[in-house]
Amino acid sequence: MHPNMSKYKPDWQDARDRMIAWWAGEKTDRVPAHVSAPVKPAKPSVATVCEDVPAKYTDPGTVLRNMEYRLEHTFWGGEMFPTHRVYFGPMFGLAYLGCEPNFTLNTTWYEPCLRDWSELPSIKFDQNNRWWQLSKEMMRLSAERAEGRWLVTRSAIILALMDMICGLLGNEKTLMAMMDQPEAIKAARDRMMPWARRTYDESYDILHRYQEDSIDGMQIWASRHVNTSQCDMSAMISPEMFRDFVVPELTDIYNHVDYGIYHMDGPEQIRHLDELLKIEKLHLIQWQPGTRMNDPGHRDPLNWLDLFKRIQAAGKKVLIYCPPERVRPLLDKIARDRVFLGVGCQDEQTARNVLRELDSIGI
Repeated sequence: MHPNMSKYKPDWQDARDRMIAWWAGEKTDRVPAHVSAPVKPAKPSVATVCEDVPAKYTDPGTVLRNMEYRLEHTFWGGEMFPTHRVYFGPMFGLAYLGCEPNFTLNTTWYEPCLRDWSELPSIKFDQNNRWWQLSKEMMRLSAERAEGRWLVTRSAIILALMDMICGLLGNEKTLMAMMDQPEAIKAARDRMMPWARRTYDESYDILHRYQEDSIDGMQIWASRHVNTSQCDMSAMISPEMFRDFVVPELTDIYNHVDYGIYHMDGPEQIRHLDELLKIEKLHLIQWQPGTRMNDPGHRDPLNWLDLFKRIQAAGKKVLIYCPPERVRPLLDKIARDRVFLGVGCQDEQTARNVLRELDSIGI
């Protein structure tokens, strides 16, 4: 990393060293954590955020100004490095395969671009696709402008292949085809695997010219290759189908990098945990409890201790989002050497208090 990062994060060297040791399974002085809070800079260089659509997603000047506003208005505590997450909306790899994005104020939607499973062999990844070219240009522009003051994540790559197939066909048609035409779905998945590796490699090569090693969409930095995948559609399938359709794609992309991360979104995915824990190159599971409007306590990490202990007992690490007041109670009940915390705070003073508490808890 570059000394210029001190503009936003004076303790970047300590955070870097801690992350290198943590990924390597070495003892650290405390639990690594993202500890963030809003701040008000004395002399902001960017006055306000532009919410114009689609400019906030696709216009480099607008995107970079909005990003610098966020950098200046955030306390980057713990192992949270100043980062530009290049983001066009969820599952943007669909745009590389023919689905036209529909940008809205808060997200991006895609209409399925295939009529049924029989059209899956027609999909192709065109290196000259305008959205892929824009993604690469946005990464390059941001990394060049950073001059070491912040890190840049990879933009959307072709990933989460079963989710991608759902985007191409629609959920219902995909689920029906998995039952009636499983080999066609698996063939499409396997055809996309090299595209996933290629888009990862091209993104990494662009950014590696300007910054040290790798930071993923979770904004977790590693001194070697790291990548996150997911399968949100797995909430709709059995563990047997997860093993047959999803595990091969996860295994392929994790084998391509040094550290694999899985985004587990919601209790419906817990039934797949045994299969996930068998994947050798999966190192970290990010737990998102999902949304349960009638159960406000479901977001309390202390309600998921059995899940965290299962993950850690298998030798994996777990990423947990935790409110400040639950940090100590949580760390008193799980293994501290295999956890990464995300702690969002209401103000900088609270964030600094959390960091002091983490120091006092130690390992």
